[in-house]
Amino acid sequence: MQIPHFSKSWKPVFNVELFLDENKPKTIRSSRFWDDVHLEYDEVVDEFKKFICCEDEIFDNKGNRLTPIDIYHAIEVYKLRILKMMLIFNLRLYKTYNVNKKTGERYIVMRAFWFGDDNKLVRWFSKNIGPESKVAPNGKIPTHLLDSIEEDILERMWDQYHFDLDRDGGEIGFDNDGNIVLL
Repeated sequence: MQIPHFSKSWKPVFNVELFLDENKPKTIRSSRFWDDVHLEYDEVVDEFKKFICCEDEIFDNKGNRLTPIDIYHAIEVYKLRILKMMLIFNLRLYKTYNVNKKTGERYIVMRAFWFGDDNKLVRWFSKNIGPESKVAPNGKIPTHLLDSIEEDILERMWDQYHFDLDRDGGEIGFDNDGNIVLL
């Protein structure tokens, strides 16, 4: 099919290089966890660049040729994968409170956002850390506790990233405690 009135000189609305430049890790942390995250990020970006620059026909993993709308959706999936990784790299925990209706006691809950099924940010992860009077009697949550919560939520985000990625691939499952595991 030939597209009438198309010109490669038109400025695209979506600038791939700008998107990738705006969505790259600011700092490099080193541990087994962070090495895996950085490796995945690098692989996704390389794959995305090859996909965007490809001039051949494009096929899915079952050998079906992609239509223009399929290609558009594939670009959106790559963008979403990168944005999810940015939530991991730039973890932001939000402190909220739940109140026990019977006792009136306030419980501190730490939350983090993720992209929901409609690709909008939603409060997805939460960790109840206990009654405010016991956890933060002087108004501050101890650093060691915050570090532990950050580690727990990061691991859950990483598992969720793989769950979202492999949802249709059958490579994930659940353990006896209901946690997502890679098979």
